[in-house]
Amino acid sequence: MKKGQPLEPMLQKINEDSKIKKDYIVNLKSLSASSGEEVYPVLNAGKEHSGVLNDYALGKLCGKLKIERNYIRKCLPFKEVVNYNINHWIANTKDRQLMVRQSGNTVRAILSDRYKRLDNDLVANKTLDKLMDMGATIKYGSYNRDQLNLTAVLPKLEGEVEKDDIVQGGVTITNCEVGTQSLLIQPFIYRLVCTNGMVAPRYLNQFYAKHVGKVIIDLDKDIQAIKIIDKMQKQLELVSNPELFQENLQKLKQAGDIEIHSSKAVKILKHHEVSDYERAEIFGRLKHNISDHFTTNNYTFANAITNLANSDDVSEDRARYLQELGGLIIFAHNPMQIRI
Repeated sequence: MKKGQPLEPMLQKINEDSKIKKDYIVNLKSLSASSGEEVYPVLNAGKEHSGVLNDYALGKLCGKLKIERNYIRKCLPFKEVVNYNINHWIANTKDRQLMVRQSGNTVRAILSDRYKRLDNDLVANKTLDKLMDMGATIKYGSYNRDQLNLTAVLPKLEGEVEKDDIVQGGVTITNCEVGTQSLLIQPFIYRLVCTNGMVAPRYLNQFYAKHVGKVIIDLDKDIQAIKIIDKMQKQLELVSNPELFQENLQKLKQAGDIEIHSSKAVKILKHHEVSDYERAEIFGRLKHNISDHFTTNNYTFANAITNLANSDDVSEDRARYLQELGGLIIFAHNPMQIRI
């Protein structure tokens, strides 16, 4: 697994960021764009709120106004052109209420007024408290202001797939504050011999909370997140169930008995949009060239995929994708019928 960020500084950063984040509900018609010192336009919400749109928020605004996003991005050097287009389509789009999420002077998302806020400071603090009570060890943490990823293992959940090949069970938690991902809890398998990490597929023993809820009128009275966090903590207990771990361990053992030919492996990797470079790296970990014809087993194949996720050349997001793909090889009846 990748090292991730040191836990204490990461948690401190999460809590610090929470103090400068603010949300407000506005009418679409109250918005306007103007120029500032930055390349990106300033979004004004009446006289009370203003902030510089980041690229993601600009894309969300374009989506609300049905403006071609790539066109607006090309126009960014010409500030008045951008402002004119945005203001024109605000004036000519049906009015509705929106939630604007801001951090300091940066507008980071423009969302529906039904967006359910599950913020990273709440998720991180409540999750870590629960995991510590469970005797978990944090193996990975990543935070970039909007997205959070925590992975922990429970040493009490330990078993042997093959002789001297020991794995531990755990859990991975992901969340996003700006609408790109739901709060998601999934079982996690940690292989001690090579520190590979594998994420069980999303349909298997998962907790999934979408960021969509009731229409929000008063943000100060929005308590939807508290109920979700309570359910999340209960799910953490379920994932730590020894019976569930034994079921997953048995599937790992069975995967070692399922043969897979290299031609089928190539089809699966192409189906899941694994690049030529990545396929060559995976085959190299199987001690073969991409053009070789050979037979291996699903367990070995999955571990070659998840081992690539450890590489310094692989981004954090891509590493997570490869961990999920490895889990799909092990747990899915037909990996070709499912998308990550």
